[in-house]
Amino acid sequence: MTDKSIFKKKGRSFSLYLLFAMVVLVLIITGLVVVNDYYTIKTIFDKNSQHLKRQTEQDIIITIKLSDESFNLYDSSLNEQMRRGLTGVLEEYEQSFRTPSRMNLTRVKSTIGDEYDIYIINESGVIEFTTYEPELGMDFKTVPYFFEYLTKIRNSEGFFPDRVVAELKGSGKTRKFAYMPTPDHRFVLELGYAKTSFPSERSIINYKDAVAQIKASNPYIERVRIFNSMGKIADNVSEPVDSPTATILEQVMQQRRDYTVTQPETKHTVRYLLIDLKTDQYGSDASRIVEITYNDALLDEAFSEHVKFIAIVFIMALLIGIGAAMLLAWYLTKPIQGIVKDVNRISSGDLDWKISTSNVTEFRELEQSINSMVVSLKNYIKQTKDDEILQRELINQLPVAVFMKNVKDGKYILWNKASEYMFSMPADEVIGSTDKELFSLTDVVVIDREDNEACLKKFFTSNKKIVHKSLGPRTIHLIIVPIFDTVNNLQYIVGVGEDITEEALKMKIDLLFSITRRDILDQLSVIIKYLERAQLKTSRETMQVFFEKTLESIESIRNQMVFVRSLQDLRGPSPTWQSVKKSFWNAATLVSPGQVDISLDMDDIELYADSLLPRVFYNLLANSLQHGEDQLTKIRLNSQMSGESLTLIYEDNGTGIPMTDKEKIFEFGYGTRTGFGLFLVRELLGYTGITITESGEPGKGAKFEIVVPKGKFRKAKSE
Repeated sequence: MTDKSIFKKKGRSFSLYLLFAMVVLVLIITGLVVVNDYYTIKTIFDKNSQHLKRQTEQDIIITIKLSDESFNLYDSSLNEQMRRGLTGVLEEYEQSFRTPSRMNLTRVKSTIGDEYDIYIINESGVIEFTTYEPELGMDFKTVPYFFEYLTKIRNSEGFFPDRVVAELKGSGKTRKFAYMPTPDHRFVLELGYAKTSFPSERSIINYKDAVAQIKASNPYIERVRIFNSMGKIADNVSEPVDSPTATILEQVMQQRRDYTVTQPETKHTVRYLLIDLKTDQYGSDASRIVEITYNDALLDEAFSEHVKFIAIVFIMALLIGIGAAMLLAWYLTKPIQGIVKDVNRISSGDLDWKISTSNVTEFRELEQSINSMVVSLKNYIKQTKDDEILQRELINQLPVAVFMKNVKDGKYILWNKASEYMFSMPADEVIGSTDKELFSLTDVVVIDREDNEACLKKFFTSNKKIVHKSLGPRTIHLIIVPIFDTVNNLQYIVGVGEDITEEALKMKIDLLFSITRRDILDQLSVIIKYLERAQLKTSRETMQVFFEKTLESIESIRNQMVFVRSLQDLRGPSPTWQSVKKSFWNAATLVSPGQVDISLDMDDIELYADSLLPRVFYNLLANSLQHGEDQLTKIRLNSQMSGESLTLIYEDNGTGIPMTDKEKIFEFGYGTRTGFGLFLVRELLGYTGITITESGEPGKGAKFEIVVPKGKFRKAKSE
């Protein structure tokens, strides 16, 4: 089981978490110290090793350069005797008629001294004649820079001394060389001075010992070799040099800069240091290349030993830290365990129990705070219970329905007595249930939509139609309010409902009386208008028209009065099954259509609608006759099935309704007359779930679509 799964489990003690936290803290601190120490030591090791390397290399360079300076002084002291020797050779050249083959070089050598050897170099840079057989035929073209130097001498005048250097062939002994051109510039006369033993300060061993001492001061140097400018080992030119090294030496001399070779497989680094000793005074290049081989494994080994020491210190610090953490955790959690034990007893319901006192000051303050909190909790619980009783009784006595549901699970948590009466549902059935468990799927969809709208607008109100078990259809004014917490999360949905059936009925009757009164006044206005015309004209035809119009208006007024008398018996919502044909034609008797053709093209169908269904058609007819203008010539009502619903289509060929007014015409107070007609139409139809919309084309007539849902229509019984 992983540590992660351990701490995901419930029931772990505080001491475990405290111990874990302290161990983690110890790990972090010691880890940071170790990491810091590791990188610090590594940086110091790297810096020291680099510094030691630079110091060693600088010491070697300085040693060789200082030795070379002393050598120059010694070389210069031999120049005069070399000049005298070359003068004797030149005299022999002249006496031999400038023909080297006639020269007696052996005699000249014995004259100037046996330690001297004579060389005659031709135009091609080849030693053509010499007293030192091993170098006879040597071609200086193999050393381009020196051949160029010899050519320059041959074409010049005077004496040209050179350094004390090792010979290229033969035994490799050390010689002092000097050069002089022949007057005819055909040859270069060379004199080599090979004293049996040069003074110790001129010996190569001189600075080799110094370099060896420098090497001993750097424990990471494995080998030091010194090469001359020809790529030979300075103190032993006969010792062969391997091909890779020879290539590197040649590259260093050509580029005249240092070179480094890293060998990761053997953990070695080889440095080639060029000590540039070439001067314009001498032809030979006395430069040296120092090869230093560093053993990086020794440095890694020394660093590893220190890392081991750091690891041991880390482990010891970790063990000590864990031990201290365990001891401290035990000391801190012991009083906490006593507090937890007491709190568990209090949480089980024993609010009279007191937290025992400990010796730790902070814990004593905690214990006192818990005891004070328990006392406050007891008082709060008592007050809360009293408040709950007061609120429950107060809400239950309200004359309006109040209910509440929890948003998290959708269950009702409040349902007062007025709600029980209004919705015919007892509280014990509603509390703890959801909308899906209490209502039909259609009602649940409506409730969800109303709740969502209330959450968006922070408030929702509507008049709902319900059916009471004993009172029948009722109109409820419903208010829905969302309740949010302090961080604006939705917690509850609260609803308040009030029965406004009587108020709605009174408003509907008032509207009907108002509309009927206006219609009667309109008919009286028609009678008065034609009466005034009849007074001005006395022809029989004019009088006949007057009587016809007057009779139509009187008949309409009589029908309106009959309708008003029927309203006196209206006591409440009374939806019934009614014939569409009969209702439509009854409505037609209340209007004066004039020349407008009113027709009905449909089977006789009954609707379950408000008893004032004829008034719906009357308002539609009156609306067409009032706004259709001279363009209106016909009005037609037909029907069609749309899925499981029935659509009644009422249309005319009047001026139609503008697009911007298609919804406004159904609003309360909209219009040029009472403003109640189409508003009342929608209210009367909506009582049983029937809807009405206007879909006509402006300028070509009005078209009202009345959609009757399933179960609210049927064929007439007479069919």
